[in-house]
Amino acid sequence: MCTTIFRLAILCAMIATGVNPSLAEGVYVPAQNAIAASPHIGRTAGDGEVKSKVASLRFVTTDDFPPYSFLDGQGNLTGYNVELARRICETLVIACTIQVRPFALMVQTLREDKADASIAGIKDTPALRHYLAYTMPYLRLPARFVTARSGVTIDGPDSLAGKTVAVASHGRYEDFLTDFFPRAQRAPMASTEDALAAVKAGKVDAAFAGAVDAAFWMAGPSAADCCRFSGGVYTEAAYFGDGMTIAVAAGNDDLRRVLDGAIASLDSDGTLADLAARFFPADLH
Repeated sequence: MCTTIFRLAILCAMIATGVNPSLAEGVYVPAQNAIAASPHIGRTAGDGEVKSKVASLRFVTTDDFPPYSFLDGQGNLTGYNVELARRICETLVIACTIQVRPFALMVQTLREDKADASIAGIKDTPALRHYLAYTMPYLRLPARFVTARSGVTIDGPDSLAGKTVAVASHGRYEDFLTDFFPRAQRAPMASTEDALAAVKAGKVDAAFAGAVDAAFWMAGPSAADCCRFSGGVYTEAAYFGDGMTIAVAAGNDDLRRVLDGAIASLDSDGTLADLAARFFPADLH
């Protein structure tokens, strides 16, 4: 997750780029014909039986994790995760609630059956799998290179031979850079923000960072339209994880399968791409 300072920068970038959706928190009852727009749900053998067991959904999230879940200028809960939860309930034609809890209480809330599903970016770890089960990813979180607009074009490891690449030190991005771009000259930085700022200042040829953080930085005022994504998109799970998932209590396989079906449907009909375009300022992929 981002640091508090960087989250504030993301909010500023969202305002600057016109991303300011407004949807009220609370009980959301979808129209009964919403399923007609989602033909992929319920087409797999057994889905109908599982789906009939889910009459409603209690989602829980945070309100301080932009652009995924946050309070907009009118104090309404919104964000990519919040909108996705609402779309899932529309697809399943069920009522749902979306409640705010501190991130530190997410696991406890699910274990105590005070919520059915957490859509708050809980990391999938072996330790937490004793208590939680996870859906398929609904959003990949790739890494990308950032260069000056007139800078180097990256089309593979050889293109960075002898070039200086800024990267946050002692983390997964530096590990990936070391393993797959060994001919690049690494410039370890204290933070992602420092790595990106070094590109703007002309101190390095490129920066390697998470695409989400980089996209919001480039859209914000501190970048002053200096930079662009260059080269490919890197999503290797061993370094960058599987992406954003929804967590449910361990053993609740019926609900997990239902959520998987809804996510797959929303992916195939373009809803996930539409939500990404709404809440992120650049094409992450």
